[in-house]
Amino acid sequence: MREMKPGNWLLAAVLASVLAPAAGSAQGARPAIDVDKARVVDFWTPERQRNATPRDLVIDSRGLGYLRRADGTLVPHGHNVPAEKGARAPTPMAKPGGSPTGGTIGSAEWTLGGVVQKAAGRLLFQMTDGYYVCSGTVVTDGTSGRSLILTAAHCVYDDVYKAFATNVLFIPDQAHTTRRSKTDFDCSNDPYGCWVPSFGVVDKNWTLRTFPDNIPWDYAFYVVSDTGAHSDGSFNPDGGPFAGNENDVLDVVAGSLQVSFANPSHDVAGSSDYTDALGYSYSSDPKFMYCAQDMTTNGSANWWLGSCRLSGGSSGGPWVQNGTNSWTGGTDGKIISVNSWGYTVGAGMAGPKLAGTSAACVFNTAKTAPMSTADGVDVVCP
Repeated sequence: MREMKPGNWLLAAVLASVLAPAAGSAQGARPAIDVDKARVVDFWTPERQRNATPRDLVIDSRGLGYLRRADGTLVPHGHNVPAEKGARAPTPMAKPGGSPTGGTIGSAEWTLGGVVQKAAGRLLFQMTDGYYVCSGTVVTDGTSGRSLILTAAHCVYDDVYKAFATNVLFIPDQAHTTRRSKTDFDCSNDPYGCWVPSFGVVDKNWTLRTFPDNIPWDYAFYVVSDTGAHSDGSFNPDGGPFAGNENDVLDVVAGSLQVSFANPSHDVAGSSDYTDALGYSYSSDPKFMYCAQDMTTNGSANWWLGSCRLSGGSSGGPWVQNGTNSWTGGTDGKIISVNSWGYTVGAGMAGPKLAGTSAACVFNTAKTAPMSTADGVDVVCP
């Protein structure tokens, strides 16, 4: 968080008076958003919002990495080699959602609600080369003074230009925006408003390499202060008064899911390795989407869902297991990975392994790093 210049104190006073609710409100007084974070909210003009696209990383048959745009075109990532001719994104499916029953689901709208509905959300951020969208999930951290959002490292740190993302917004449960036709990033349209993280945390190995050489470390956390980080939030989709009016703590308002750093079930006969991967696919905006099937491996660094067809924008969304072939979004599910990358052609989604890696170290750093951290932490883990 940057130090406020003396000349900005008048602006701070004006913003505080505008953003603070009237005294004696039936729901209680909501704390004003910090001035530096109010600037982030104001940064997202309609034009910038329209230019925000998925940060979707893919690998071709030669092992080269590309950034896949919303229209399917491929942009070289960290090199200058043109994409292979005819290499484009597969057309995502949009089947109606329903209760998972152990079958393979390529891409469908999540209609089961549960804690994941509130805890997962859309991330909006700026990097050196443009404006982007990803997904993330509020996770249980057992600390006070902050909340943590788990996402992919490529949604936090630009490994080509070597810089942390800036002007970051997190919007939980954006599927329940009152503007059902398309997301507009107007915080007042969303059930729990917008939250501005203070900084991000990634493994140093992600920053020293370039995709796809850094795929084992494609996990990260955004850190959100329990005070001064929240803007708007006009209604509660569960009924009753908005839960954040008197307590603007992200993991209290949106809830959270546990992260598991234990080795998950995979490549087994039965249902224990059935995995739900969720996220905000750009092509299905504003719907919250998911894919589900038994989980396998892709090399030594990644888990793999071979039939998953979530489209760009879902990067950083959670992979959840609960040891059965059905999960309805409850607290019994634990996050074991995040949406990371796919191939230039064909279905399939890879997720980094959190078990037996530095992920727990990155998590612990996110829980303890000073809230005064300026841009981000690239931690050196054992």
